[in-house]
Amino acid sequence: MANTLGSVSNGKAIAQRALTTLVDSLPFLTKAVTDFSDVPARMNDTITTHLVTVGTAGAYSTTAGYVAQDRTQTDATISLSNLIHSTYAIRDDEKYSSSIDLINRFASSAAYALGKSMTDSLLGLVTSTYASTLTVAAGALSYRGVVSLGYSLDTNKVPSNDRYAIVSPDNKASLLNDSSIVANAQIQGDTVKTGSIGMVNGIEVFSYTALPSAVSKGFAAQKEALIVAARVPEALDNYPGSQDVVTDPSSGLSLAVREFVNPTLGTTNRSYILLFGVGRGSTSSLVRIV
Repeated sequence: MANTLGSVSNGKAIAQRALTTLVDSLPFLTKAVTDFSDVPARMNDTITTHLVTVGTAGAYSTTAGYVAQDRTQTDATISLSNLIHSTYAIRDDEKYSSSIDLINRFASSAAYALGKSMTDSLLGLVTSTYASTLTVAAGALSYRGVVSLGYSLDTNKVPSNDRYAIVSPDNKASLLNDSSIVANAQIQGDTVKTGSIGMVNGIEVFSYTALPSAVSKGFAAQKEALIVAARVPEALDNYPGSQDVVTDPSSGLSLAVREFVNPTLGTTNRSYILLFGVGRGSTSSLVRIV
């Protein structure tokens, strides 16, 4: 195996760059209910996170005052059943013979590998268990369609905050060709400039190129429809190299990074490691596009 490398930087710094790239590349991962932490865990440990039912407002009473109202919090238990990594080895001859920027070359590929694994596991849960659907012809999603998705969520009494949609590339293209979105005087020109759709009818729209077949056209959801939890694996005893944890400050997602040098083979070995689990939340909080 031969790699094309630049000068080798600190493994922790590279991991930090990889993590930032992961979160920036797949921002919808943080739109679900997330339970991210840098607390070490073991594979198949369970994490209990919570779904909070929206409360109601009450009128002030001149006799009873501010009466406390009941709130409902539902436990959601997630098993950390996925231990994934992105690992590469750098030979000494590669390390000392190239000026290619290692951080830019390898951090993005490491991030994509880890992020895609998380994303595919999470989106694999979007099946007929989520019974609400909206029928749209392939590549024909429009502003009116997004409005209909929002209406379906409203009908299901889903909170209006933290709504998002993940759509197929052809449906993204359809939205970008909809004059109600890109030619509206009320909308800034960033959509035209960057191809990022952003907020439509209170739903933040993203696109993903590898949606599973069960939801190949996309879906709209509120935050509590899907759940993802992540931890870092425990440090190994007597590990022959360095072991560090890096954390994305905006999302709280953490990666473990391990590095060791094999002096006999003349290789520097790096692993970016993530332990995660996914689960379904409120099944009324998601509408599949079919």
